[in-house]
Amino acid sequence: MTGSRQASDGGPESTNPRTNEPETASLPRPSRWRRRIKRLGLGLAAVVVVVAALLVTAEYYTARPDFCRSCHIMEPYHQSWTRDVHGAKLSVACVECHYAPGEQHTIRAKFRGLSQAASYFSGRSGSGRVRTHVSDASCLTSECHGDGVYLTKALPVGEAGTETRLVDNRETEVARTPTVSFVHSKHLQAAARLDETTKAIEQTAARLKTALRENEVYVALAREAVSVGSSPERDARIRERVRQAGSAAVEADALAWARLERRRIRLKQLSGLTCAACHTYDTSATQHQAVDRQVCFTCHFSHEAFNKETAECLRCHDAPTRQIAVHGWTTSQPSAVVMDHQEIIRRDIDCSSCHADVVKGQGRVTIRECSHCHDQERYTAEFAERTARQAEDYHRVHVAGQHARCADCHEVIQHELAAPIMTASHEGFLQVVLEDCQHCHPNHHHEQVQLLAGIGGEGPTLAMPNAMFGSRTNCRACHTQPGSDLKGASVITATASACVACHNESYSSTLDQWIHEIAVRLKECDELLTELDKRIEQARSQGRDVPPRVLELAAQVRANVQFLQLGNGIHNRNYALVLLDISEAALREAAGLLPAP
Repeated sequence: MTGSRQASDGGPESTNPRTNEPETASLPRPSRWRRRIKRLGLGLAAVVVVVAALLVTAEYYTARPDFCRSCHIMEPYHQSWTRDVHGAKLSVACVECHYAPGEQHTIRAKFRGLSQAASYFSGRSGSGRVRTHVSDASCLTSECHGDGVYLTKALPVGEAGTETRLVDNRETEVARTPTVSFVHSKHLQAAARLDETTKAIEQTAARLKTALRENEVYVALAREAVSVGSSPERDARIRERVRQAGSAAVEADALAWARLERRRIRLKQLSGLTCAACHTYDTSATQHQAVDRQVCFTCHFSHEAFNKETAECLRCHDAPTRQIAVHGWTTSQPSAVVMDHQEIIRRDIDCSSCHADVVKGQGRVTIRECSHCHDQERYTAEFAERTARQAEDYHRVHVAGQHARCADCHEVIQHELAAPIMTASHEGFLQVVLEDCQHCHPNHHHEQVQLLAGIGGEGPTLAMPNAMFGSRTNCRACHTQPGSDLKGASVITATASACVACHNESYSSTLDQWIHEIAVRLKECDELLTELDKRIEQARSQGRDVPPRVLELAAQVRANVQFLQLGNGIHNRNYALVLLDISEAALREAAGLLPAP
């Protein structure tokens, strides 16, 4: 048949009438949109693969410590990391600490990184110090300190070294070893002590409430118990309040209540302590992180009396076991004078007798520090009336919540020994003691201080400090006996018992001998000066010239006599005797220069 052919399977197969060729059935053509979608899908897949590869590469590269130093402001931090045990020995990457476990790959972490990049390119970076925070979780991973071994390990604070002392008037190097060991568990596991202190507060307050029947005295004592500021000043106010109310029987409980409240606050602060509160960036760059000892000083000494409560010396220090040379002699000489701290402790001699200068500052917080961050009055309106309970909230918000450092708010506290070779000349050695006196008596002890330092008067060319400066003895060591002056005002006087406490019974009579010796010679010198003045007046009345040298010598002697009378020569017997020797020689010279009557 024309136009058709039998198909192989028996069916008709259509043919093209023009070419007589079989005509294949037309297949449906794929949609144009389907082809576009397919191509787009392939393109997106390729983009995803490329982006993923770039992200993986970027993640790897940006997680390396070398990437951090690509910003020039990070160079010091990177250099300190290379010197630190975490970098030099353990190769701990920056991101392992500065991101908490599981945080590094989160969206939040990426936005933090973007914000830092934006700061860099906008020029805002480098205008201030870099503030970072390391979470405790980073420190306590199983690969790091998660085993808890650090909790009970005693860590020496400081390093063994040498100090320069004057021995036989020569500078001599003396070995020193650390006397403080830090144990983490004492500071981090404070829950039991906090519960015990809280219970003691409740019991003490209950006794006072019963004794005072919640009257106005009880209310005032409750307010003082949670007051902020200096502990000695607070205790003085409590004693005065109790005295005025005629309630002396409750004084011990009132003082204990205040001390317990202060202790509770400190223990509460320990319960929120983090690793980063003490371990901060080492600004010396000798290592990446170091313990900021200012944290120790602020917590232990802030507003505390010397050697009391958390500021108690033996709470942290082990008393040195070696004998210490004093008065400038070596321990090997038969006549050497040595001092043993163990014996001093056994005799219960107050540490402040020799070490009152080792703590300077109270760690005060003023509204000025608050204004550095808070420029609105509503934040500081109640600052003047704040209590210890409010201070507790301040720490919770600023330290635990915002990672503030102690020095951001607190006055810096210095805790160090003046170099022994500088004790006599170091202007701050007696300043701490003098400041207590100057609270009521401004600079009334000028002559005493000069005598102790071996300066003042007329004639000597070299300083001759009190021999007791060699053992770091200050005013409090001798002035231990409460007494009164001619006006009936309370003063702390010096007695021979203070000498006996450190030395032996024979020093009681020795002190009396020294006092008598100085008094006799000073009286004789004063009488000779009076006689010289009479001869000068007699010569003038007779119209004779008085040699200028005589007047000069008389003025020198007069200055020395007045100096020793005001300063009390026993403050420095050796220097006082030198001044008297010079004065007596001057009197003899002046008497020889005056013309005969």
